[in-house]
Amino acid sequence: MFIIQQEVELVEYTRDADKMLERIARVCYNSEDRMACDCEDGYCDKCRTRRDKFLGGLAGKRHDSVFEHASATFRLVTDRGITHEMVRHRLASFTQSSTRYIKYDDGLPVVEPIFVKDGERELWLKAMEAAEKAYAELLASGVPAQNARDVLPTSTATTLFMTANFREWKHVIRLRAAQGAHPKIRELAVRIHEQLLPLCPAYFKDALEEIK
Repeated sequence: MFIIQQEVELVEYTRDADKMLERIARVCYNSEDRMACDCEDGYCDKCRTRRDKFLGGLAGKRHDSVFEHASATFRLVTDRGITHEMVRHRLASFTQSSTRYIKYDDGLPVVEPIFVKDGERELWLKAMEAAEKAYAELLASGVPAQNARDVLPTSTATTLFMTANFREWKHVIRLRAAQGAHPKIRELAVRIHEQLLPLCPAYFKDALEEIK
């Protein structure tokens, strides 16, 4: 058994998302001409200020459908209990490591819970060791991994790729970073927000305001 830490990696995203979103959104108002500027790339101070004000106004009015045109994919390493919650977001796409086909014969990877009382960690470690032992014995007796996995704990580490549009990511952040959310998923949501914020500051800057 070995303990690993949670990971959040932004692996792909819509390039120049804020620039693209402004262009798309201006179709609603027939105001594409207001994007004209002497700079070549659209990222001068004048363009940034104009774009942030425009997109921020849309976000403030909850004109969120515009932000569905941009998306991001994250690689998340966490435990299977947390991924059970993440995959409930139906507007996202998921690919996850499978306990049917993966054999943990080199040791069981687990993510440690957040403990607050003395003795809790020791009890958890004993449970993990017992589960790992039972799993190894089942495999050794010829039981297929897809059946032996029934003794694996929710602390078992897993990798999840998750793709969603910006609107859905904002919903995920607000829901999963809330005070009442599980501590592990709150950590993931905050780290996701940190990596999305630079992609479209005008849209994601207020994602955590309502839950502080």
